[in-house]
Amino acid sequence: MLNHLSIDQIKQIAELSNECRAIRDLILNKTYQTDVDEVPRARGERNPSSFDSLEVVEAADDSGKYQRLRGMIADLPQDAQIELRAVMWVGRGDFAAGEWDKAMARADGSASETAIDTMAEKADLHDYLMKGLYKLNLL
Repeated sequence: MLNHLSIDQIKQIAELSNECRAIRDLILNKTYQTDVDEVPRARGERNPSSFDSLEVVEAADDSGKYQRLRGMIADLPQDAQIELRAVMWVGRGDFAAGEWDKAMARADGSASETAIDTMAEKADLHDYLMKGLYKLNLL
């Protein structure tokens, strides 16, 4: 199933993403969504905001963990980046574990520098990757 990416590499990326999320949570501690959103949504609807992204970490991260996370993903060969993206999508629920070939085909079609940046910014990347490994019976 994974031909270009090891489970350990996925776990390292997931762990670094989790550390970045912890930094983000410290930054956003006691910040209410209404403080950063412009238009309130109907009850039950969620406003997408910087709460969903690690981009706030980039400016305030003295440890360089966010840049290391981006670098780890960017330094992977393109085939490994495609597999990482497919694992993330399985973990996020876009594809079932039995649809691995479909996930790989979609990931192959969307591989680009922008896609790498988008993946590195996901606050839930750790959860998506770990769930993906679990759903694919790789843990």
